[in-house]
Amino acid sequence: MSRFQGFDFTAKLRRSCLATLAGPLLLVVLALAACSGQSIRDPDNDEKKEKSRPFKATEPTKDNLNEVIGDREDWRFWVPDKTGKGELRVEVSKWEDSSTLQAMVTIFDEAGTQLAQKPMNQANPTVREQFAVEGARKYYARFKLVSGKGEYIAEMSEPLDPCASCTDKQECQEGKCIDKPCGGPCPDGMICNREKNECIKGKEKPENKCESVSCPKGEMCARSSGKCVPVPERKDSGEEKKDNAIDCDVFEAQDAGTGSILKLSAGENKGVKKGMSGSVKGVKGGSFTVTEVYPTRSKANCKVPAAKVPSGSKASIRP
Repeated sequence: MSRFQGFDFTAKLRRSCLATLAGPLLLVVLALAACSGQSIRDPDNDEKKEKSRPFKATEPTKDNLNEVIGDREDWRFWVPDKTGKGELRVEVSKWEDSSTLQAMVTIFDEAGTQLAQKPMNQANPTVREQFAVEGARKYYARFKLVSGKGEYIAEMSEPLDPCASCTDKQECQEGKCIDKPCGGPCPDGMICNREKNECIKGKEKPENKCESVSCPKGEMCARSSGKCVPVPERKDSGEEKKDNAIDCDVFEAQDAGTGSILKLSAGENKGVKKGMSGSVKGVKGGSFTVTEVYPTRSKANCKVPAAKVPSGSKASIRP
């Protein structure tokens, strides 16, 4: 065997050994790369809008971001059934040292218009953002890592009723479930002492529905409903009589016994009727009673003599 032939055999043997070790060595190299912090880009295959996956319909979607393994971006989408309001809800958990997580969540519509953007971290562990939606269109949420790592849960749907979880012993105030005073209604014959938060013997005072109601000018609070209603018109009794009084003139006065007979410039045309009473304006004791009525004139007996009732005096007849 020549030297070259021996050399060739040695080279072939060496190549065969390397080929045999290539597979296991490659796995070791990849494992070392992962442990050393080298990124393996997009391990969950959702780093682009085109790769986005739907939010779970029956429960929150759980996912994570981790710069060590190259999981730097997640995309999810939701399709509303009808036009109205949508809401994204995100909670940052404490999984795998989530205190290092620094990320941003951004909401986009189908056309790519940014609708909202909020930070995700332990300083802002809860995100709740509402936005307008159109039915049958896609809306996207992008969860983009800035640094660190951490787990989060998220869901996108119609806004939830914040008071749906309130118990019988709670009431909804400003979107939160608050314990009712005394744990709810007190038994018959007892009332709730709010200071002690316990039921004590006593009678419940009638509810004042207008206690904190402020009505605009010209309106008042109706106690039965607690709503503002127009103030009813009120007429003073004196003004009412004046509005209904029939004004006329005394065009002649004649003596009759201790009094006088007055001829007045108002009759049937102004609604004067026999028996109506009235008075001469500016004349003390100048009251009178209508005795005769004509189409445009009337007569009346007055208690004062004619000399005290000058011709042309003003008079008022009350119906």
